[in-house]
Amino acid sequence: MDFDKLLRDADDSPPTNPRELYEQLPFKAKDYGYIRDAQTQILSKWDDRREQRDIVIKVNTGGGKTIDGLVILQSYLNEGIQPALYVAPNKFLVEQVVKEAGNLGIPVVTDPEAPAYFAGEAIAVVNGAKLFNGHTVFSDNRPSAPRVPIGAVVVDDAHAVLAILKDQLSVTIERSNPTFTELLDLFEEDLKIQAPDVLLDIREETGGGFARVPFWALSNKLDQMRTIFRQYKPDNEFDYGADAIRDSLALCRIVFTPLALTIVPPVPPVGRVHSFADAQRRVFLTATLANDSALITDFDADPALVSEPIQPLTAGDIGERMILAPQEINSTITEDNVRAEIAKLSEKHNTLVIVPSERAIAKWSAYSPTVATKDNLTKVVATMRSKNHVGLVIAANRYDGIDLPDDACRILVIDGLPQAFSGDERLESLMQRTVGGVDDRQVQRLEQGMGRAVRSNEDHCLVFLIGRRLAQLTVDPRTLERFSPATQAQLKASRVMAKDLDNQPLSKIMETAWQSLTRDSSWVKYAKSQLRSLGHVSFIGGAMSGSR
Repeated sequence: MDFDKLLRDADDSPPTNPRELYEQLPFKAKDYGYIRDAQTQILSKWDDRREQRDIVIKVNTGGGKTIDGLVILQSYLNEGIQPALYVAPNKFLVEQVVKEAGNLGIPVVTDPEAPAYFAGEAIAVVNGAKLFNGHTVFSDNRPSAPRVPIGAVVVDDAHAVLAILKDQLSVTIERSNPTFTELLDLFEEDLKIQAPDVLLDIREETGGGFARVPFWALSNKLDQMRTIFRQYKPDNEFDYGADAIRDSLALCRIVFTPLALTIVPPVPPVGRVHSFADAQRRVFLTATLANDSALITDFDADPALVSEPIQPLTAGDIGERMILAPQEINSTITEDNVRAEIAKLSEKHNTLVIVPSERAIAKWSAYSPTVATKDNLTKVVATMRSKNHVGLVIAANRYDGIDLPDDACRILVIDGLPQAFSGDERLESLMQRTVGGVDDRQVQRLEQGMGRAVRSNEDHCLVFLIGRRLAQLTVDPRTLERFSPATQAQLKASRVMAKDLDNQPLSKIMETAWQSLTRDSSWVKYAKSQLRSLGHVSFIGGAMSGSR
């Protein structure tokens, strides 16, 4: 029987209905024979709105966003909207997307100038920095060749890509660069009036303050500023931020600190990325986005469509987390004592510690941890997921992009409150700070960080929060309501436990921790009871823990 002939004789138009498309993928891996209910809900809702240009999809952390995004792009290709681009935040996540595409049997390339991408035969997978930069191949300003087109684009982990976009389409000038001194000299008199003590700190390279150049000073000295800026040579030859912001220099915020200065436009100039601005279809996938308005201001998305995100009908895939903040329970407990006890637990269980900066890694050096850096992150994560015991792993500022299901990570530690580091980030944080004293990005990073080790409704993890400020944030009603419903429920349960453990010594708290690790039946029942009421709760704007 010539089945190829029968196939040719049949209707050979490829399917666009996402469920039908998924079922007909011929080379799916063994465990990918079906599509989960939550994914079907998302894809069905998207299919009803597929003709809209900008679509926002909010899915559980680990709830199959990648599969949703790949199926959506393949459906667009089958419809004739091409080429199709998948954007992940970083190179590590690009590798994960490529691997997931291989499991589905969907062809992908990582070079957007590959013939298969132009022909609509494969989806191009790139990181956020490849799409958004001053010399992007997706811009008409590209000097050496025509811009690379985009028909349909999926931006995965849009909250993380937003941060990359802002960084790529702005400028940071280190103190060691001669342009720093030239600009400081130019605006010295203005800064002396604005913030004389901070100016002295900047000159003497002391303190941690920051000073913004007044807008009238920039206006009065714009020509001089522009002349100096034209001579600026970035320390990194691949830093094209200066080219991206030249046209908007008059509107930029200029902020000095003792270490660097930042020059940031009021909104990122995404219009310079012409193919993204002209794309027929743009889908933004996010698990945690505390402020949806950022999609409008930074991605230039349609306000009417952003206000109507696609979400699952239920929060079905929520994993179990015991969240403990020992210093909330007993104020006499020190951070070092908590770290010592966690190090003991890591002798039997893989443990990931997320700290806010590389400098903070030193607090764990006595316990000989494996330090995950940008150079070895892929290898470390792969080892943790291979069912090998790795023990204590430390990562700086890695609140998203790491998936560690099941025994890959049973203990997750958030050591210290995520902070803004550049002068402009600190200025923006100050302007956006709510009555609770914390900005939305910090809540978002915490939400994401606590979701790294719980990737399905059958998964479980023990979470430690270290630092009094961090412990206060998670129980303060002014900030608690900004977490997702699932995280709120688990934080409230931890607060009930804290009251019951009030002023107990650290040894008793660790005994409670062992109840999670040893799967004490009474704890498991209690944990599930706290989440049962969320079975029919729609998303409110944050992330839910879950997975494929």
